[in-house]
Amino acid sequence: MKTRSWLYSLFAILLAFSLVATACGNDDDDPGAGPAASSDDSGDDGTADDSGGDMADDSGDMAGDDSGDDMADDSGDMAGDDSGDGMAEDAVVIEEIGPPEDTVVTVCDAPSFTQIYAKVMANRGFAENRGFEMDFVACHSGAAQAAALVSGQVDIALNTPDNMLGIRNADFDVVMFAQVVDNHFFDIVVSNNFGEIDCPQGDWECAMAALNGTRVGVVARGVAAEQIARQLLDSAGFDPDDSTYIATGLAGTTLAALDADEVDWAITFEPGLSTAELDDIGYAPFRLRAGDGPTELDWPSAIMLTARSYWDANPNTVLHYRAAILEAMEWLRDPANRDAVLEELDAHLGLDPEMAAYIFDNNIGSMTVTAELDPVRITNNVNYAVGRGILAEAQEFGEFAVGPGIDVILPEALVPETDLVRICQAPSFNGLAVQVAVEKGMLGDRGVTGEFVQCTSGPANAAALIANEVQFSVNTPDNMLGIRQAGFDVVMFQQIQDKHFFDIVVSSNFGEIDCEQGDIDCTMAALDGTRVGVVARGAAAEQIARQLYDSAGLNPDDATYIATGLSGTTLAALSSGEVDWAITFEPGLSQAEFEDIGYAPFSLRAGQFPDELDWPSAVNTTSREFFDNNPNTVAIYAQAVRGAMDWLRNPANRDATLELMNSFLGLEGEVAEIVYERNIGIFSLNGALQPARLQNNVDYAVGRGILEEPQDFDDFTVSP
Repeated sequence: MKTRSWLYSLFAILLAFSLVATACGNDDDDPGAGPAASSDDSGDDGTADDSGGDMADDSGDMAGDDSGDDMADDSGDMAGDDSGDGMAEDAVVIEEIGPPEDTVVTVCDAPSFTQIYAKVMANRGFAENRGFEMDFVACHSGAAQAAALVSGQVDIALNTPDNMLGIRNADFDVVMFAQVVDNHFFDIVVSNNFGEIDCPQGDWECAMAALNGTRVGVVARGVAAEQIARQLLDSAGFDPDDSTYIATGLAGTTLAALDADEVDWAITFEPGLSTAELDDIGYAPFRLRAGDGPTELDWPSAIMLTARSYWDANPNTVLHYRAAILEAMEWLRDPANRDAVLEELDAHLGLDPEMAAYIFDNNIGSMTVTAELDPVRITNNVNYAVGRGILAEAQEFGEFAVGPGIDVILPEALVPETDLVRICQAPSFNGLAVQVAVEKGMLGDRGVTGEFVQCTSGPANAAALIANEVQFSVNTPDNMLGIRQAGFDVVMFQQIQDKHFFDIVVSSNFGEIDCEQGDIDCTMAALDGTRVGVVARGAAAEQIARQLYDSAGLNPDDATYIATGLSGTTLAALSSGEVDWAITFEPGLSQAEFEDIGYAPFSLRAGQFPDELDWPSAVNTTSREFFDNNPNTVAIYAQAVRGAMDWLRNPANRDATLELMNSFLGLEGEVAEIVYERNIGIFSLNGALQPARLQNNVDYAVGRGILEEPQDFDDFTVSP
């Protein structure tokens, strides 16, 4: 496999993490008037592939320390202080907030000290007193929290501000509305196996000199913990790439790695930090939680975030939630509640009283005293995120923060140049996105009416676009490149499916193939010289079949290719013995297995393919002429389709999606559920074109003779 861009890698992991998890997404059917102009309704999704400045990590597992920032003992007296970021003090007074629009708020839950506030909100009645209840979904890392939020599984999540900015950098319009940890919850622990560092306590530059070039334990590669470790080395004047970063997971496995001498030091969180000291596993030569460290790391480490679309529809709910956070924090700090707090910690984290008390005393001082966002220190985090490559460019505070007293910065609404567009459509699973965009009003609400024209194959899509019978069509990137080869200046502007939608099905009449599941070369050898069903001669399905032969070292011309059309007629050809195997798409793939017509010896959709086939399988296309004359219309269309993909992936819309599959595809019952479960994850997470993988498709197209010579990415793409 070729190396992915950080966005693709991050979101691939995020999608897998979120979509297989138990989903309890809340359906927001009662939208209220937001305090700010509504942004496009695609602003929710998602998160996201791993790596780079992404949104992964353990921000679900957060802690702080009362040793810093002098905000501990009397902080309960500061709860009503409006000295924070200028948000109105009355934002946390229940009389000043209207009734919550959403009375069941779905929230990420993780076994961490930082998230004890949420358990207290639910268990001690603070949420109920404000008119809403909390429905918890397990999200055991920052990656999982991001994924759950952007996929619509939860309404509200907790994350580090830089992780949240990484989500925005991936084009998901999430916003922060409250602060939970005013200091850091991540901190350093050095293994006792490494020995004592000869530096004064708190001298982080001296300590980093001693740790330069060593092995660092981080929760997950490329994300928050690793980024902090890299910044510490960077700020101390060392090359972060000289060190080795090892993913050690959450606190328990990180402690095991330190104890076993697999890593020399780690960036982790509670209860690992306190456990390391109590169990004599490691020590802290300085403390980020106490304010030690470079200025680049001077920012609040945990904030609450939601989708802008949720904020727009449920502002009172969000403000009540923020107010309840502050009430929970006041309760946690009240000495009269100490025994009850320790009981909550035991129930949430399984800590015995001594450990619970130790962790509580070491960390309660870092928990927020106002719940208000700190614009100055969060802007410092923006600078950190840009410096670490998490953000491509700086964003203003008002672009990503919402709440009373915050000047919200929103892009101006697009005005379409034309109010009617014609769209190629075919009864296939990947056609659901544009069907939803039109049926659910996502396109119409933006001032554009969509009319469908039936296009039953890639060549039909191409012909309709060339003849100007349609303005938009979905095609495989290689089919689109083939149109360009023929001299028609068509361009792609959006990714619809990050994975393959075509796949293989072998007829049951052919018999079982004596190969291990997933062994492509062995399978293709067994299928050498057989009859292959393809949608249309010479187009995408046939080219994929030929590449499978070619990559396995066989001659594609030894096989016979038969046009079998869409799913229904392809299944008939497989069942009658007219073809031995086929390259087709849903619902035919699942129906073949369900009705015992055929089986899949390997799965392109699951990533089982040769390197030559590593590319996104479906892109939105238009003519360059239409784009040049109607850039706003193209952008609106892309927004609507993006919103539709977000809607489809949201588990709360599962039943509605199954109903649509019945009306659009004629699928119902168990087979519809199978098709849904196996394919919902193929829709693009943010619609962004992936240059590296699309360039790989260019190489594939040249190799297959679809293109005479390579084209550069900028030659065949536009950015609405």
